[in-house]
Amino acid sequence: MIWYYYVCLYSWIDSFVERQPGVSMYLQRRVPSFCCGRKTVHFVAFFALRSVTSAYSLCCRHCISGPVALLYVVTFVLVLPILFRHVRHSLFYSQPNDTVLLAAARKANSDRIVQAEMYFSSLNGSVRAQEERTNTSPDGTLTVALIVVTVSRDRHRIDNYEPKYLTQTVWKFHSLLNRWRPKNRFLRIQMSICNVDDDVASYGEANALSKHVPMFSRFTRRHVSTVHALEKEKNDYVFCLSKSLEIHKDAGYLFVVEDDALPTDDLFDVLQRVLEMHTERLYVRGEYRSRSSNVAFVKFFHPDRLLNFISFQPERLPELVAYAALLSTLLLAAVSAVACMFSPTNSSKSVNVLWKKLFLFSLVVTLACGRTGMSAWRRLALPRLYSYTPAPSCCTQALLFPRSSALLTVNYLNSNTCTDDFGKDSVLDNMLKDLQMTAYLVQPNTFTHIGIYSSLRNHIVNPLLM
Repeated sequence: MIWYYYVCLYSWIDSFVERQPGVSMYLQRRVPSFCCGRKTVHFVAFFALRSVTSAYSLCCRHCISGPVALLYVVTFVLVLPILFRHVRHSLFYSQPNDTVLLAAARKANSDRIVQAEMYFSSLNGSVRAQEERTNTSPDGTLTVALIVVTVSRDRHRIDNYEPKYLTQTVWKFHSLLNRWRPKNRFLRIQMSICNVDDDVASYGEANALSKHVPMFSRFTRRHVSTVHALEKEKNDYVFCLSKSLEIHKDAGYLFVVEDDALPTDDLFDVLQRVLEMHTERLYVRGEYRSRSSNVAFVKFFHPDRLLNFISFQPERLPELVAYAALLSTLLLAAVSAVACMFSPTNSSKSVNVLWKKLFLFSLVVTLACGRTGMSAWRRLALPRLYSYTPAPSCCTQALLFPRSSALLTVNYLNSNTCTDDFGKDSVLDNMLKDLQMTAYLVQPNTFTHIGIYSSLRNHIVNPLLM
């Protein structure tokens, strides 16, 4: 029977690789040492299938007894489908069709717009002056320049809907800062809007928000871009970085956020924790050390679909094993406590066998629930339990640059040209290698990507891909 399944898998992979040559190119780009020929793919598929069948036979011989089988059925048929049916990228996610998904995303977007417009309409003209007075801090204060990069969306080229992402993002930042500033006097946040739209005068959304938040623009009159869209995006990013360095001369860090990245309520607490424990100084084995000078930037967002356990990132598999070991140990303690009430004597051998069975069960549960769902517990004790790991490539929705690294980034981006399939995030990946610098990722995400109306491609993006 195993050979029948292998032949089916072999033929499917053969046809898939033939139809999708981009698969080989993708793996070669991600893992340069990986030779992704068709024979290699078949070889990997064969041994993967053999490993699965070996694990299955071992499981049948040692694990699937009556009570354990009942545990699997109750867990995977009743409990987890109920708890994780709305958790994206889990095995139990009940995915609606694209029409329903887009309608739900648009409704949530419209609800946030209403809240944002009500918030700004309630502000009086003295709010901005009051913020400037209360933003003064004692000596030794660390200053972070928060820059929201914006460009107009849709402009009725797709439909008549106005997404107003900038309004939502600025509203969220503005309201969070008003609540956070009085309680934190040793970290100063200076927010501004960087307008890189080609037609500044007609970008009414940004112009209206400039009454509440300082704004600077790349163009003073209507501009027609003749370069590639990815090259223009990179040039816009360079302008915002360099102009912010010029304006915010006292800022030690530049926090560059795209206008469709909506912050979560815990953002500034997590930001302060990252600055205190990782970038300004390092907390290692119970003591503080001087910070490393090779930190290029810190990412505060990465797409959930790219955060799975099965990955080339070195911390993912150890994290999977750790989750499974912790869950199996807790289950063993619970089972032992109940068993002691009925049978006080249990041999160590039986306990070890039971732990192995529970570990295999916990491993399957953890994989099925997905890394995003399993990592949500870190928010319960924010910001201390947020992880700080080397960052994978892709995506620039929210990057924190030390001032010295921002200067290097501006120079490096200016010396490279973006073309098809080579955007600014790919240039930043090359910068890390060429300058021997390191980027880090804070998890769970402290931003939500809400931009289903793409400014680069001029079409609506599937919400599951953001």
